[in-house]
Amino acid sequence: MNPGPTLTLFALRALCALSLVVPTAAQAVKELRLKDGRVVVGEVREKGETYRVTTADGDVTIARANVARVRSQKELQAALDAKAEGAGDSAFAHLQLARVARDYGLSTEMWRHLDKALAKLPAAGAGRPDAVTRRLRDFLAELEPQLLPTAVRQATTDKRVRAILRKCQTRTGPARSAGLLELLVREPNADKLLRQQARRGGNSRPRIAALTALQRRPTSGNDLFVLRTTVLDRNEDVRAAAAARGRPTVPDQHVPHRARGRAHPAAKVRTRTAEALGALRHPAAVELLVRAGPHAGAGLAAAGDTGASRGHIAFLNQRSYIRDFDVEVASAAFIADPKIDVLQSGTVLDVTVLGVTEVRKIVHAYRSALKQLTDDDPGADPRAWAEWRARRAAAQAPAETGKR
Repeated sequence: MNPGPTLTLFALRALCALSLVVPTAAQAVKELRLKDGRVVVGEVREKGETYRVTTADGDVTIARANVARVRSQKELQAALDAKAEGAGDSAFAHLQLARVARDYGLSTEMWRHLDKALAKLPAAGAGRPDAVTRRLRDFLAELEPQLLPTAVRQATTDKRVRAILRKCQTRTGPARSAGLLELLVREPNADKLLRQQARRGGNSRPRIAALTALQRRPTSGNDLFVLRTTVLDRNEDVRAAAAARGRPTVPDQHVPHRARGRAHPAAKVRTRTAEALGALRHPAAVELLVRAGPHAGAGLAAAGDTGASRGHIAFLNQRSYIRDFDVEVASAAFIADPKIDVLQSGTVLDVTVLGVTEVRKIVHAYRSALKQLTDDDPGADPRAWAEWRARRAAAQAPAETGKR
């Protein structure tokens, strides 16, 4: 029985579909050790008497005759596992294993070990980073080919910075995020652009990355820019991140400068200022907040806060009196025509009504900041905070004397 042209065509299509799903082992990651001592790692395709290797820096063609040894991905993975058995679980050990994984072309294992190395590092402080942290940062800076495509690596500073920030997303892993940050920190002449990107609206993660890079860059004024962000930015997450970045390095002389917002005419700025002072955890802010507490609402009405209502009332007394006389002559007679005026006395009140809720929010923000700074509650009445501060000082004095 002749199957007919329709059945034959269907069979050909099925065979073609099956041929498309057959895996090609020639594209697996391999290590080519050349006779001259060089090592090339990447996705290898065998083509006649040559190997076509796709690396992070591009494609390379190598003649078979120049290759001394080929190791498969399975062999490379086994070699890495053997090195990991006795390496330990320290940050330095995972950094060294990440280097080996990079040399073997095992990208997934490299990022995994870098994630573990970052988790083992001590928290960043105001001092100089330790030796392992410096080595890790230097290694992350070498991973530009693994983090950025060739077109971005060869682009201008503006395009590079924007492309790196776009990659700073919630789903980005810890090691990749640290690598992208290291590229931003070391990007030449990028301070102005990073400040612009930090102030832009939209996703908070790229903006936080820009602030973090600015804090670590040595350019003068970057630290003040980060501190200003703790109050000026509209995004709560960005303000909190700016406070966390600036906390280890904020000097004493910058605290009063940050506290100027206590007298700002806008209630929200006063609230943000208190939140920033609490988040920065600087003890010098305690005195400033205690002084500001009883005057939390002073000056807000003059600023014309949104929602404020204005009105006036007058309590007046009016009295008539003869101010003067006009002399008139009529029929040879003199007549004194009195001029009457009115004398007003009393009180006029012109009032702008300030919302009590706004004042309560400011006082609550001050109180919360003092709790953060002292681990103690000053109470709901700001007029009693000075006495609370005096009691704390008296209680701490004997303890300090005993320590000496």
